[in-house]
Amino acid sequence: MHWHDEALRGQFNRFQGQTVNSTGDGFFVAFDTSEQALACAVAIQRELAEHRRATGFATMVRIGVHTADANRHGDDYSGVGVHVAARVAALAGGGEIITTVETLDGARDFSFSEPREEMVKGVADPIKVASITWD
Repeated sequence: MHWHDEALRGQFNRFQGQTVNSTGDGFFVAFDTSEQALACAVAIQRELAEHRRATGFATMVRIGVHTADANRHGDDYSGVGVHVAARVAALAGGGEIITTVETLDGARDFSFSEPREEMVKGVADPIKVASITWD
């Protein structure tokens, strides 16, 4: 897992992402723009896919991207947007990038699936999400 974590951190840095926190198997990273966040997500999936081809193994990661206002407290963030971002990530399967349509509004250079509505825990109304094509 050391290689995996370092590879992801390298991409976070490449796209000016700020690692807010990390849990045992995940990262919460903030970006200034939706383009940076989506470009980073695509670069991560491509790097891991290349590593799988070259070595026969790399973890299949699921990535969720959401754009929202959040409350910043020092190096941490809170608010409904943070909660939604975590739920969007949980919708993704291994090797998949899921994003909310709010994120797509600010990022035109990415291919994506037809948006769909999903219900997520802790949010009363459905959210609209799409899968980003990266391969």
